[in-house]
Amino acid sequence: MHASDRRRSYPALVVASLTAAAGGPASAHVAGLPGGRVQDLLRRRPPVGRRLVVVELGTNDWVGYRPSGPWRATPLAEFRGLYARLVQRLVGRGTPMLICLGVWGPSGGCSEVGAALDGFDRVIAAECGARGGRFVPLSAIHDDPDARGPAGRSTPFGVSDETHSNDRGHALIAGLVAAAASARAAS
Repeated sequence: MHASDRRRSYPALVVASLTAAAGGPASAHVAGLPGGRVQDLLRRRPPVGRRLVVVELGTNDWVGYRPSGPWRATPLAEFRGLYARLVQRLVGRGTPMLICLGVWGPSGGCSEVGAALDGFDRVIAAECGARGGRFVPLSAIHDDPDARGPAGRSTPFGVSDETHSNDRGHALIAGLVAAAASARAAS
């Protein structure tokens, strides 16, 4: 969300990087859902023919976002079960390269509803690692104020805010994903 152009979003930048590295076209299926929590993505059918799976989920579970009603963080035990089911479904019986991104929030942060970011990142790292994946924390990028905002800018994804990543944040995330994919491919 909130890149100034779809081509500057981290999924598009990752595809461009993979295309350059492979010397041929790469494609992507983005199954994003603004405001989505892990349980929301479990309701969708995963794409087929995957060689690389990048999962960026957990932030809305951590902050407690709910489209209606009071916000409430997903309890960690419930989050662990849901995240494990989702990642297992995405990996399936194949052997795609798996990269799991951490929660988008400040290092050591606590959400407004009292949930600790580190707990959610630990769950993501453990469930990803259990399936041979590589965990990539995002807190260091979030901590960079130049990677977010400014608020009020029109984007293809709506009006920007001070929370979501901007072009710089998307480029930094894409760099981490590309580095993780390269490291995973080399191992």
